[in-house]
Amino acid sequence: MARRNEHLVVIMLEPMPPGVEFEVWPLHITIVPWFHVQDDDKLDQLLIKIAQKHKKLTVSVDGKEIWGTREKFEVALVNDPGGLQLLHEDVFHSLEKNGYLIHQKDYLGAKYRPHFVSRNEVQKTQDQPKAGQEMEISSFWLVKQLRLKKSGRMIKELKKQYPLSSQ
Repeated sequence: MARRNEHLVVIMLEPMPPGVEFEVWPLHITIVPWFHVQDDDKLDQLLIKIAQKHKKLTVSVDGKEIWGTREKFEVALVNDPGGLQLLHEDVFHSLEKNGYLIHQKDYLGAKYRPHFVSRNEVQKTQDQPKAGQEMEISSFWLVKQLRLKKSGRMIKELKKQYPLSSQ
């Protein structure tokens, strides 16, 4: 098995324990897409500091839109009073300032639009938050990706949950 040294930061919309591995994404909101990691301890300390600076927040499900150029899919937008955007920007800019190379930056920073997608068999079987439904965001997760050398399959692992401050 070859290890692909990439991670991302997400909010899981269903409770899951650390160490869970999956190939097909459950419902989640991406905070920052894939980035390379050379020093796991440095990254852990950085994410701990970020989590301590941000309070738990409440967002709600907004309308739906169709995204994609070649493959069209439906996304549920997240109505964010601003806390999720601030968390995204803090994670994004902190990673960049500390030398982490982030992929797919076209929709980060001011162009970030929090959303979740239900386009695979796992996501479609989960309870979908409905328009207007509030969701409490109390943590974010670091996810690590492994690429299986022979098959090319991508296995994701929930590495660590970072609780947001309750104050």
